[in-house]
Amino acid sequence: MGKHFTRGFTIIETMLVLAITGAMIAGLLVGVGSSISAQRYKDSVASFRALLQDQYSEVMNVSNDRDTNLTCDAAANISESNGGPAPGQSDCVLLGKYISIVGEDITTAVVVGYIPPNTSPTGASDVSAIKDSYILGISTGSIVKTSLEWGAQIAWPQGESGATPRRLGVLIVRSPNSGTNYTFTTDSVNDIDSVSSATLKSMLVENTSAVPGQAARTVCIDPNGASVPERLAVYIGEAANGPSSIESRSNITVAGSPQC
Repeated sequence: MGKHFTRGFTIIETMLVLAITGAMIAGLLVGVGSSISAQRYKDSVASFRALLQDQYSEVMNVSNDRDTNLTCDAAANISESNGGPAPGQSDCVLLGKYISIVGEDITTAVVVGYIPPNTSPTGASDVSAIKDSYILGISTGSIVKTSLEWGAQIAWPQGESGATPRRLGVLIVRSPNSGTNYTFTTDSVNDIDSVSSATLKSMLVENTSAVPGQAARTVCIDPNGASVPERLAVYIGEAANGPSSIESRSNITVAGSPQC
């Protein structure tokens, strides 16, 4: 009788196939994980940019949903008390929005201004009229707290040093006289409950190259350990006055601005 041989894989060949397959799967998983991290990072930057842009929209399209139980006093505080004036007849006006950012935590609130009855804002400019004529305050009922998505945080650009986590205050006001929007930023951020009229007025600096003031700001977004191909930033243009002044930028498109 003839001999019959059955061909198959040796143990070594099987182990080699498993090792190669495992390495390919591991490489694929790493690539997929990096892609997911990069997309999440881009989403966090886009969401942050959209949040800032939305603040301008809210300032430009004023919506006052207060009822007659809300009053405004001479300290620009909005409080509840029965029998307040009808909506639109309060001595307070909605002037803008205040945004405080500390690391990944973001707080937004409506800025209210009080001017004594039967008087008009006076000043050499829109900004000085607000600063000199109004008492400013925060509408406590409008405070909204959120955070950057996927654990991202704001950070300093290269060449700029500051405390970690980075803090940034943004004040957007609309002039009651001209209807023009103005943006001011500061690196000194107080807890929202302790923001006073003096705090807000300290940000009203007309110089477009000063901080606090209307200088351009590059707000780098730190991926907080995630693997990303390049770091991105949200750029606030000099003398920003609307949503189009807020841009997303990369290290390739910073156009002379500090890189992240």
